[in-house]
Amino acid sequence: MISLNETYSSRIEEARKLIEKEDFFRVFSHYDADGVSSGLIIAETLKRLNKGFHISFLRGMDLEVIKESGDYPIILSDLGSDVGGELKSSAVVIVDHHMISNPEVKETINLNPRKYGYDGTKEACSSTVAFLLSLAIDGNNHDLFPAFLAGVIGDKQNIGGFKGINGRIVEELKGRYQFSKDINLSGRSISEAIYLSIEPYFDGFSGNLDASRFFLQNISIDPDAPIANLRTDEKERIVDLLTIQLIKQNAAREGYETLVSDIFTFKNFGLTGNQISDYFDASGRNGKMGLPTSWYMGNEEAKDEMDNLSTKLRKEALEQVKKTYESRKEMKNLTVCYVENPYLAGICASVMMLYLVQNNKPVIALYRNKGTKISGRATRELVAKGLDLSKAIGDAASKVGGHGGGHNIAAGGEIPFDMEEEFLSALNEGLGEQIGNT
Repeated sequence: MISLNETYSSRIEEARKLIEKEDFFRVFSHYDADGVSSGLIIAETLKRLNKGFHISFLRGMDLEVIKESGDYPIILSDLGSDVGGELKSSAVVIVDHHMISNPEVKETINLNPRKYGYDGTKEACSSTVAFLLSLAIDGNNHDLFPAFLAGVIGDKQNIGGFKGINGRIVEELKGRYQFSKDINLSGRSISEAIYLSIEPYFDGFSGNLDASRFFLQNISIDPDAPIANLRTDEKERIVDLLTIQLIKQNAAREGYETLVSDIFTFKNFGLTGNQISDYFDASGRNGKMGLPTSWYMGNEEAKDEMDNLSTKLRKEALEQVKKTYESRKEMKNLTVCYVENPYLAGICASVMMLYLVQNNKPVIALYRNKGTKISGRATRELVAKGLDLSKAIGDAASKVGGHGGGHNIAAGGEIPFDMEEEFLSALNEGLGEQIGNT
């Protein structure tokens, strides 16, 4: 059993008793890799209990949609912890890890680890919380570990090694699976893997298959060789030279740490944890959030569809990164850029921040539609200096009639379409105050 402090353990126990008592649940989860993974864990756990449930995936905490679910017990996953008291249900379980700004409504059981002394940015994501709850219900649910891992990887909480609650879970269960430290690239061949690599992003190679093939041929490595067939010395040579490339790009520290990581291989799926995470993320961003749950529950055809969606997403993201980079403009305390696809805003902001621009100030990606959607990314070094993107974006957005939140290192929001300049001005000022650069 995973060791947790007494207060958190008792709260999880309270949620377990509620779930075992009720017969039907409305489950709402986010559409990204962590949300899809945590939603899958919850759905599979309820299924094993022979509980009725209906799961929906949302782009954010949409209280109007959630209120339409009636008075059934509700489980909210990866949608934030700020829930109003107007929900009809008298039983609400919150499976989340984001920053908390509103006081907790007494009718809710909030399992956000931040409330119990754990770091929701580095140590536990929503999939972590869902997995802890699942294990509390039945210890045999440890076989949902691949879904937990996919969420952790999707939330980038594996970078630099698993920490906190995540680290305890991995340490407890890693002996059941094939586990090694390896090159963190995926593709049918090593050249395709470099060509389709987004994080890490190799300027000149990512998005350029010919350049990736030439790079490998130039160091006497077969571009068409599957990664699994490469010798250890060949992998080391590739890692050394790609690291030099990242140095040339002046990549942020965590940008380097994504190149080699702890890789779990799940033989029953024929996939690594990183691939599963990519599949779940691609499914969510393409509006096919039900595919991972369908696959995990036995639909093998869903695996091929997820693989195709993953390749498609990476190609689209690489094209979007180029356009986003060209659209950038500099302000004193942030870099602003624009995206054409709202589902790629977070990816573009992250790639720009870690690999393509000066990483001494955060990147804010904007998507203009009826309103303007915001996705921001910082670095651990900036956070250590006092930067908190969740607060900065939330405060600036509220000043112009919008809203925002998330994590200190990555956050988002939405503002009225015609308030972009006012928002950016307020955000620039707020960020300057945080890092002493007014």
